[in-house]
Amino acid sequence: MIAKIIPIKSVRKSNYSALIQYLTDPQGKSERISQIKVSNCYSDDQMAALIEIQNTQEMNTRAKSDKTCHLVLSFPEGERLSLSDLNAIEERFCEALGFGGHQRISVVHDDTNNLHVHIALNKIHPRALTIHSPYYDYKKIANLCELIEQEYGLVKINHETVSDKASRVAQEIETRTGVESLLSWIKRKCLDEMKQSCSWQDLHQVLKTHGLEIKERGNGFVLVANNGVAVKASSVDRSLSKGNLTQRLGAFVSGEHSVQSSSPDTKQYQPRPLQNQMDTSKLYSRYQQEQANSVRHRSSQWVMLRQSRDQLIDRAKREAKLKRNIIKSIKAGRLAKKALYATAHQQFKTTIEVIKSDYQKSYQHSKAHHSRMGWLDWLTFEAKNGNAEALAVLRSRRSGQFKGNQVSAKQSNDGSIANSYFKDVLVESITKIGTVTYKAGSTTIRDDGKRLIVLPDTSQKALRDILQVAMKKYGSHLAINGTEQFRLQIAQVAAQNKMRVIFDEKQLEQYRQQLTKQHALSREQSVGQKRPTTSVTTRRSL
Repeated sequence: MIAKIIPIKSVRKSNYSALIQYLTDPQGKSERISQIKVSNCYSDDQMAALIEIQNTQEMNTRAKSDKTCHLVLSFPEGERLSLSDLNAIEERFCEALGFGGHQRISVVHDDTNNLHVHIALNKIHPRALTIHSPYYDYKKIANLCELIEQEYGLVKINHETVSDKASRVAQEIETRTGVESLLSWIKRKCLDEMKQSCSWQDLHQVLKTHGLEIKERGNGFVLVANNGVAVKASSVDRSLSKGNLTQRLGAFVSGEHSVQSSSPDTKQYQPRPLQNQMDTSKLYSRYQQEQANSVRHRSSQWVMLRQSRDQLIDRAKREAKLKRNIIKSIKAGRLAKKALYATAHQQFKTTIEVIKSDYQKSYQHSKAHHSRMGWLDWLTFEAKNGNAEALAVLRSRRSGQFKGNQVSAKQSNDGSIANSYFKDVLVESITKIGTVTYKAGSTTIRDDGKRLIVLPDTSQKALRDILQVAMKKYGSHLAINGTEQFRLQIAQVAAQNKMRVIFDEKQLEQYRQQLTKQHALSREQSVGQKRPTTSVTTRRSL
């Protein structure tokens, strides 16, 4: 599992109310929120607890730092713990960080491939009214993550805390956007050649070949690409730090070339999708073209909106001036004219406020309609609109085996099963690794192309709907994988509903057949007991 405190990267302090509003927003999804839990408040009601927490924060007037801590616990794909286990883990993390008696609201999100828990903590103690900021929190979090992984049998993840921050940031960006960073590109393309350089001239030549330039910045070096993107040299490799380079090559000698004047056939860095099994060149070209068009349309709309606003303001000014001239020309007393001037000025101010308000609304609408989309966001948007190629690219990003409860075809397929089934259903959302969420009756189905994912604590009615969807997609011969309790429950549901299905696992299939015979026998016995006794009457012959 992964646990981290989300830092506030803006100058303003975090807004606890806005954070809770985001965490509890279903966003049009039926199963985004699995649980909302309030701790250490007088009321378990969310709104009452929110008011109480805000009042507690306002009672501390001395603290200058952020009064809210946002902690996120995330679990690997396929690992689904019960709500009781999640609550116990949440309690242990809060105790370890020193927030045991602090007010908090925890929200379990289950709308992505990774189950995760958001914990909105009030750093102000409800009784002492002092602020608490944990010391060396990342070490405590890493140690507790390792301990919980052992206790609950979770997938072990490297919780190394001394890795370079720039590398971790680049990795997070690549995971979130799906686009290769400059740091990874340099490591892949020219790091070995840079290490083999024997002089500053050789190093500059290698960098020039790859459209790069090394510059002094602060107490170190940065590598700047042709498009202006820069990365700290020591974050690429420690051998490229200023101390190591000057010790190996001597005093720094700046290059005589510039990136802009390099030859057109140099290997230059351009943001591209991460390497995977599919060719994404055509899709990425279309994505770039659409983003460029969106930027142009947005810019032209903003110019038109500003021009329209300025024209309306000029007209309002002319009308206000005309009113003043009329008031000046009429014969009236000093006080009467003063009142008329005040009325005209108030009308002018109201008109200007309306014009500016309309402009802001139109501006925000245009900004939202033509907002820039990341590569993965664009793929999910296209996949939701029926683009099968975009959905296939998303699914090719999946790595590793899925270990959760699942229903799939007898033999694992390569995603060649047609997606025509999605045309008949309403798709709620698509994740960045291609898991499609849609409705089958009142049951939410999670489909990643090769299997139907089943969450823990799923009701028997929902399991019946999932089996029916699986039979439509994969046929009657199914493979059931997951916990023993889940597999036995699936067999029981299939037997109770007399489904014509065959399970791939021999023992599970025998158990299903046995249950089917028992249910058939019990039904025959119940029908025999309820059958009414009919008296036989002989009919007279005419």
